[in-house]
Amino acid sequence: MSATPSLRPMFAFPGWVIERIDIDWNIKHAFVHLRRDGRIQHVRCSKCETPMGQMKTKDRSVQDLPLGTLQVNLLFTAFQGRCSHCGNIETVTPPGLAPKAQATERLKRHVSHLCRYMPCDKVPEFIAISGGTARRWDKEMLMKMLPAPKRDGIRALLIDEKSIGKGHHYLTVALNADTGETLFLGEGKRKEVLDQFLSSLTEEQKASIECVGIDRGGSYQASP
Repeated sequence: MSATPSLRPMFAFPGWVIERIDIDWNIKHAFVHLRRDGRIQHVRCSKCETPMGQMKTKDRSVQDLPLGTLQVNLLFTAFQGRCSHCGNIETVTPPGLAPKAQATERLKRHVSHLCRYMPCDKVPEFIAISGGTARRWDKEMLMKMLPAPKRDGIRALLIDEKSIGKGHHYLTVALNADTGETLFLGEGKRKEVLDQFLSSLTEEQKASIECVGIDRGGSYQASP
């Protein structure tokens, strides 16, 4: 399948061009082959802008947003270079992709958006990933997009333990009891997990807390 002008904006990664797009209709999978733009003569260090020498290359396949019912993977050759000026070593991939990323940032954002409207375990019905991966990407995106919680002037805390799936996996959640804002999410339960949150507070922030509520099975216990 040729890379028609209508498809180019969908895979517009600065410094990279579409070589070809292959579609296997039997497995409903599209493979978008990218290559570095030949007009760019040198890969430059991101720290000092000095041209880098090539150390090694590696063929990569990264999952991207689906096209209708087609699963999409980007195929390209990543370039690892070393700067002779500052000694920096880095891997060059299409913009928006971490060196070892298995999926594009825009796919992760899309999955996180789906998690606002359905349980993470239902996302695999629409995207070819596991429920655990959907949950992990959602957490990753929320950590990036949500503003840092306001920890000053907290009057009361509400602590809850949430079961997440099978196997007795839990999350400990700390909320501002007055505003409902999530202040902390930690894997596991019991006092050791909560101590991770408490140790991150300043003495002034701790002093403002008048009571702590522990919500287990709908009960609420407050202590001065």
